[in-house]
Amino acid sequence: MTRIRRTATLLAVALTAGCNLDLQNPNSPTEGQVTTSVDGVIALATGLQGRFATSYFNYAYMAGLVTDEFAATSAALISISDAEQGLVPSGTGIAENVFNSVYRTVRTADDLLNGSVALADQLDPGTRSGLRALAFALKAEALGEALQSYQKIPIRTFGIVAPTYVTRAEALPYVRALLDSAQAEITTTAPSTFFNTSILTPGVSLPNVIQLFRARYARMANDHATALVAANAVARTGTAALSLLTFPTPAVNPYNAVTGGTNGIAPRRQFRLSMLPQDQRFTYFVVPSTTASGRIGALLDPWARYATTTAPLPAYFPDEALLIKAEALATQSQLAAAQAALDSVRTDCTGGRGLDDPKACLPALTGSLTQAELLTEIYLQRKYELFGSGLRWEDSRRRSAIRGPVAAPAVPTDGQRCWLPYAVGDRNANPNATFAALPDPIEPTAFPAGCTF
Repeated sequence: MTRIRRTATLLAVALTAGCNLDLQNPNSPTEGQVTTSVDGVIALATGLQGRFATSYFNYAYMAGLVTDEFAATSAALISISDAEQGLVPSGTGIAENVFNSVYRTVRTADDLLNGSVALADQLDPGTRSGLRALAFALKAEALGEALQSYQKIPIRTFGIVAPTYVTRAEALPYVRALLDSAQAEITTTAPSTFFNTSILTPGVSLPNVIQLFRARYARMANDHATALVAANAVARTGTAALSLLTFPTPAVNPYNAVTGGTNGIAPRRQFRLSMLPQDQRFTYFVVPSTTASGRIGALLDPWARYATTTAPLPAYFPDEALLIKAEALATQSQLAAAQAALDSVRTDCTGGRGLDDPKACLPALTGSLTQAELLTEIYLQRKYELFGSGLRWEDSRRRSAIRGPVAAPAVPTDGQRCWLPYAVGDRNANPNATFAALPDPIEPTAFPAGCTF
């Protein structure tokens, strides 16, 4: 155990630095090392968290561009400014990066699960349960981001040369089952102190991450009863309620890394200007500007939250749980309780709940809202509370609010397209992903539109 602690200490600086697992170094174990070495398993868990940070960002970056959140900065490539207008041709880096990074995360999670089985008798039970829960949870969220990006996705890929693509109807239950497995692991055997202090990224609460993800995908499946139970299990106060992906030097927060250059993006100024005048959440995300503009003239605000290279990236925003709760209650016609949960988000103000999260500081709603009014208000609050998390795109689909490509200098609202084209790299390698076997989804031509799943 002393040797394991020493290895974990050396690896801690790489927790979210995006380890290259293809190189021969202690942070990049081969499959053979993983299945024969406890040190290799720990290194793999470290690398998994780095890969997840990368795939999560690639998904959120892309989703913000094809909705109304982000626009290209002045030095960005044409493909970035095309995407902000809803145009993503096949082979574009945006579509390729999401697919490639998501499935690197999935592969690493599968390797970690495989290693935890092969070395079961050499791992402390609490450390093993933590490793397995982490792998299940991050694999589930990575696949969840894929199914929010592509009309069909492969879900069974470990050791399979030519994975098949399945619809959301099959993929979503699979994602939810992975999260249930994660929860079962830590319920049966609590993660060890060693796992929590020496393997898990500092500042991450794995139980809260699992429950938030369970609530997120139960909501997506319209299983509002399960979503409500899971949302209620997410802590809402104290440091454990906010799980952060950290970027110790020399790592750089990815949003900070794209403040300029060929991949540069920034928040659209309309995000701030569309708020009620007294809404304070813009101060969490942006610095107001009257002059910043993008490559094709979009009015922008610079980042506030990600202005420094080491700014942490929330794995989720705590009030997402309250907004899921409010929607579940409203859908089940518990309107007064739904409005109370929604008011808890609206009235959250500086110092509230002891969390560094967006603070609206708005008054409570007046009168009793109808179900339709509550749902409209919930989605409005999600727009401002969950900015930059990638969830805006799925919300647009859920509300049949795909508005279509918006040519500059017009400002988009909601989502501009339904799906990304499939990754050319996988088309070239996988006979089940050729254009003949898997044509790109047909985008709507009349708007506002829903999407075909």
